[in-house]
Amino acid sequence: MLLDILLGIIAGYVAPHAEDRVRRGVAAVTLADPPLAAVELRLVSFALCLFVAAVIAKLVGEGDAVALSLGAVLGVFAPRLIDRWRGRTDDNS
Repeated sequence: MLLDILLGIIAGYVAPHAEDRVRRGVAAVTLADPPLAAVELRLVSFALCLFVAAVIAKLVGEGDAVALSLGAVLGVFAPRLIDRWRGRTDDNS
């Protein structure tokens, strides 16, 4: 279960960084000028990263969907939470 949460966090954190690769891949396949809207691109990138995490979890023998989903949500919001926390600690110093 802990591995599922960690894989989910990694998938959620990596998803924004994978958007450029996903954009290029979708553009190559669809041959459309703007292949996806920004929101669609984020969603596809997140879904692909979560799918890869699920496959890794299943190969390792884990595979708890709830833990993987919880980790993914944490991974998506972790950078915002860390920035907010750093901002508050900087104000207090």
